[in-house]
Amino acid sequence: MAKKPRFPWSRGAKYYHLVITADSADVEMWLGDDKGFHVLTAKGILDTSLLPGNYTIEFGLGNVQHPIRLKRDSQYTQSELANGPTCPRKIPDLSHLKD
Repeated sequence: MAKKPRFPWSRGAKYYHLVITADSADVEMWLGDDKGFHVLTAKGILDTSLLPGNYTIEFGLGNVQHPIRLKRDSQYTQSELANGPTCPRKIPDLSHLKD
């Protein structure tokens, strides 16, 4: 019998492999989702699997953000993303946390 997915919302979901290689091993990368939340950080190489969608990457927290539209397995370098478009920083909505 097949094992049920741990999270019911992930049934049948397609994940894509994303690899981003920084210019040096000590560069900190911050991956954000389309709502402005940072969801992952890595140094040197970011290697993960994600649902398709729109993401942002920052090379060093607080620096310029670059958009990533994940539609397939993808691999990028810091140099090629830095030479591409930038995008404005989204402010996450935390209004639901009010007392």
